[in-house]
Amino acid sequence: MLPWEGEIWDEERWEAYLKARRRQIDRLLEDYFTFTRYDPYPEGASSDQVRAWKTRLRVFLEERGWSAEAIDGLLRAREGRFPFEGDGLEGEEEETLLPEAEACRMLIARARQLAEAVQEWAQRLPGTLKTSELVHFCASLVQIPLELAEGHLLGYERETLGGNIVCTRNALNTANRALEALAELRTVPCMAAKRYRTLYEEVYELRNALALHVQRLRARLQVGLD
Repeated sequence: MLPWEGEIWDEERWEAYLKARRRQIDRLLEDYFTFTRYDPYPEGASSDQVRAWKTRLRVFLEERGWSAEAIDGLLRAREGRFPFEGDGLEGEEEETLLPEAEACRMLIARARQLAEAVQEWAQRLPGTLKTSELVHFCASLVQIPLELAEGHLLGYERETLGGNIVCTRNALNTANRALEALAELRTVPCMAAKRYRTLYEEVYELRNALALHVQRLRARLQVGLD
């Protein structure tokens, strides 16, 4: 039974739950990096060698107390299969017909496209121009679609909508941080005035769209509670 089943959690309770879950994910990643320091992923190895490495990783994590579900999720992430790729984002057929669900899918695609375009540009820059502000800006943009996808996967039922709202709020806060990081890049040599204006407009418009989506989700929750 899921923790929220049979209850309607408010945003504060969902926020506490999601923070605890993220701390758990951080611990899992810490164990993963502990393992890879001594047994790194075999880049360019044969499929048999990769399978053997995954088996060793699985045994190590199981000894640390991690469930098969948690390990499977980590391996999917290691292979680059993020939540907004593949079947995980589709949801139930009736749910994808919801306007809120379709709006979220469009926002995820938009945020992901922006993040990929900025990363592609940043990767072409010389190493001396890759400042901490640039790294923070890129990381913030990458985080936005992940946070949206987390909320989308929770769903749009009354029981889970509060969690969806919290995840979308997190994406909105991340967009605000991306704008702050971008402002720090305004005068760096790699940031032409035209590029800055374009990036600012795109991130600003995305931020506004996220704010509207929070309102959209809250309105749906209120209708369900009335």
